[in-house]
Amino acid sequence: MSNSRRLCSFLCLVILVLSLAACSYEQSYVKGAEIASRARFVAVLPLVNLTSYPQAGRIVGDILTTELYAQTDFKIAERSSMTERLRSGSEDLDQAVDRSVALTVGKDLGVDTVIYGSVSEYRYKRGLDEDPVVGINILMLDVKTDKIVWAGSRSDTGGCFWFCEDSLNRLTQEICHDMVKTMLKRL
Repeated sequence: MSNSRRLCSFLCLVILVLSLAACSYEQSYVKGAEIASRARFVAVLPLVNLTSYPQAGRIVGDILTTELYAQTDFKIAERSSMTERLRSGSEDLDQAVDRSVALTVGKDLGVDTVIYGSVSEYRYKRGLDEDPVVGINILMLDVKTDKIVWAGSRSDTGGCFWFCEDSLNRLTQEICHDMVKTMLKRL
């Protein structure tokens, strides 16, 4: 075997190993018929930030909302009016990880669907490069039936090769896009 062929084989092996190094995990549950059964008026609550990154829950919630606008026909409650309406209430929107809190908030807002959850990872992983790591857990609650009609969890590590930059925001956009797309596939 010639040296150039060995080098080519070695480089192919290195590229394969590096591509496998970017790890991802996704789990989802969808009640497609129930989601599609009627038009949805949705409140996307700020996701609970379980990380040390400031405002990670709000950042991911905003990106998720953008993906819902782009990919669905849902009518989405505007955050400022939602916050204003609930400001006098006792519920802390930043801690709405509990189903009963989400249900109460949904009824108070007059929406038929509440999306809530948490951000479990939002950081740069230390190593040779600082690759972004994002973990998101989302639930969609039908307020009228008090049933979860969509649940999804995804954890992913970004990274790219050689002369490019990868960011938490870009990885979050990709994850949220894929999660909403997964939900819609089953409709």
